[in-house]
Amino acid sequence: MLFGSFYNVVIYRIPLDMSIAKGRSMCPSCSTSLRAIDLVPLFSWIFLGRRCRYCKSEISLRYPLIEIATGGLFLLSYLVFGPSLEALFYISLWSMLLITAMIDYDHMIISDAVLLFFTVLGIALNLFIGFDYKSHILGGIAGFSFYLLIYVAAKAIYKKEAFGFGDVMLIGAIGLLLGLRDTVLTSILSFYVALFVILGLRLLGKKISVKEEVPFGPYICISAFIVSLWGDNLVELYFRIFSM
Repeated sequence: MLFGSFYNVVIYRIPLDMSIAKGRSMCPSCSTSLRAIDLVPLFSWIFLGRRCRYCKSEISLRYPLIEIATGGLFLLSYLVFGPSLEALFYISLWSMLLITAMIDYDHMIISDAVLLFFTVLGIALNLFIGFDYKSHILGGIAGFSFYLLIYVAAKAIYKKEAFGFGDVMLIGAIGLLLGLRDTVLTSILSFYVALFVILGLRLLGKKISVKEEVPFGPYICISAFIVSLWGDNLVELYFRIFSM
């Protein structure tokens, strides 16, 4: 959860071009610098009554949720992979997906800095683990090329940028980290995830116009997370269905 607290800082500051290495954490409402006792993950939010100690403005529920989610991802990686380099690799991958999804959800941008840091870290870990580098290079090329084609086609059809280039960079980074097969699965699954989420929102009464701009990065990130855990199961399910 300590990492989740830092991820909240990254998610808030990077879109504002603020340094994540300098400057103390502060309240986004009154800009008062926070003390260590105000920054204990989850517990400070609870004991402060969900409000800033200084200006009494409400602290969003999202902050502790991201801390809990991060702690859960770290725990999941340990439970699945044990104390290993594989666990560190998936912590790195899932951290990238979480931060990227939240920034894109908030601002409809994909941070190149976040992608670059975690992609380099993931590749370095894979070098120590041992991996099929050809599959990962092909995964990066295939993911980037497929989404670039969608980007160019959408721009030609709608005469404006209807599909973000940041999504192209995101799937390229995922391809380098997960390899060819899982990149193909992620690319396909992301559109189904988007469809299910949009249909779910419409069933709940939220009207979404065809022309309304929506961030696609979170759907890619959700899909990559699912594939990273259950890629083999998805392939097995596919062959079961189509071999009947």
